[in-house]
Amino acid sequence: MSTLLPIIEPGSEATLRIGDLAKRAGKSTRAVRLYEEKGLLGPALRTEGGHRLYADDALQRLSWIDKLQLLGLSLSDIKAFLDDLAAAHAAPEAMERARDLFETKLAEVRTQIATLRSIEAELSKGVEYLEACDGCAPTTEVTACKSCGQPHPVEPPHLVVAMHGGGEGRSP
Repeated sequence: MSTLLPIIEPGSEATLRIGDLAKRAGKSTRAVRLYEEKGLLGPALRTEGGHRLYADDALQRLSWIDKLQLLGLSLSDIKAFLDDLAAAHAAPEAMERARDLFETKLAEVRTQIATLRSIEAELSKGVEYLEACDGCAPTTEVTACKSCGQPHPVEPPHLVVAMHGGGEGRSP
């Protein structure tokens, strides 16, 4: 059973050569050929000279592949996903399989977002804390930062505190 979605819709024309498709998608022609080789994309048509021609909707497929890769799927994972969809006996079953993958990836993305928000807050506090360090004398030694006498608008966050502690007496 083929896992390739049709590239040419009825009434549309294959007008993009592989180089044009690659350029518009921000890819190399080598990448487009690789996707084709892996069964993720197929050429719409070939000219008499053997040149690949694609319809505009091939751009959507390349964008889709990019998004799945951003979610952490390898090209082999994407191929397996397409094969799994193709193995479904009916559309509802295929869409349930897609929904399962999307729900898993959504949970992972939400976890990543929460982690990044926590890191963002820590960095923001670190920057706010370190802005007060501009008031130190240029001759102040780094070791003096452990017991800084400068007024700081916030308590030192972990990212700052850990720079000066736990390093077995070494300076940053």
